[in-house]
Amino acid sequence: MKTQISKSAIELLLAKLFVISVIIAMVVFFSSCKKDDNTEIDKPDVDTQTTQDESAAQSEFDDVIIISEEAIDSAYSETYPTTTISVAECATVTSDTVNNTLEVDFGADGCLGYDGRVRAGVITITYIGNYRVPGSEFNVAFDNYTVDGIVISGSISYHTINRNSDGNLTFTTEISGGNLIYPDGYSVKYESIRSVEWTEGEATGELLDDIYEISGQSSGMNSNGVGYSTETLVPITLKTACWNEYIFYPVKGIKLITPNGEPTRSIDFGNGECDKIVTLSVGNIEYTVTLP
Repeated sequence: MKTQISKSAIELLLAKLFVISVIIAMVVFFSSCKKDDNTEIDKPDVDTQTTQDESAAQSEFDDVIIISEEAIDSAYSETYPTTTISVAECATVTSDTVNNTLEVDFGADGCLGYDGRVRAGVITITYIGNYRVPGSEFNVAFDNYTVDGIVISGSISYHTINRNSDGNLTFTTEISGGNLIYPDGYSVKYESIRSVEWTEGEATGELLDDIYEISGQSSGMNSNGVGYSTETLVPITLKTACWNEYIFYPVKGIKLITPNGEPTRSIDFGNGECDKIVTLSVGNIEYTVTLP
């Protein structure tokens, strides 16, 4: 069977690759909306800041979820108690098995992780059962937590729902009151609810046979003070088999992004094939783009 920690690492990579793909797609699209003669075509006023800020916030909270999963997994491992985590061995993990709480302390002066990022402060995790076991859940709170000087606050709730009618494990994550304050003073607000269905590969020992379907919505305010909302129109499909072809983008699904007062723009990741082709649209403009 696959270990929980290695699976968490996979999902973190998947999440970050998905974020990168969204940013690249939107930047490429909106910088490409020109006629061949370099004159502007008629198009609605567009804004990539919302996409970048929403994606960055999602990535930061996904990072905390992965850290929390590993800390919880350590409480159920044969080598328990584990006093550190793989992303940053300079962090200290303290467990209270009576109250089912864990503290991941990165120190007041900061802790340099293997990913090159400096984390400081404390993540407090309250859990019921090991994650991914049907009925399990955990909640995360922050105490002066920062990453590379970005102050992160809010709360995270994670629930392993159960197996659906197809026998697939499903789980949800909810971010409430999310707020990122950057060193230069600007801030991003973020809330989301996402559902994940592990459709293939859970029971095997193989890394490159997993398929996930992710859906949900988010809302918040970007760093320019503009509110926004996002919605998954068609579940986003992540397929690790595509890694064999050095393709790390989602292979299917449609995501909608709507900044307040602006038209909705969409990203269509395709029909399930391992390729780098996406279709991007806003208003009456539609482009097919091959991502890097």
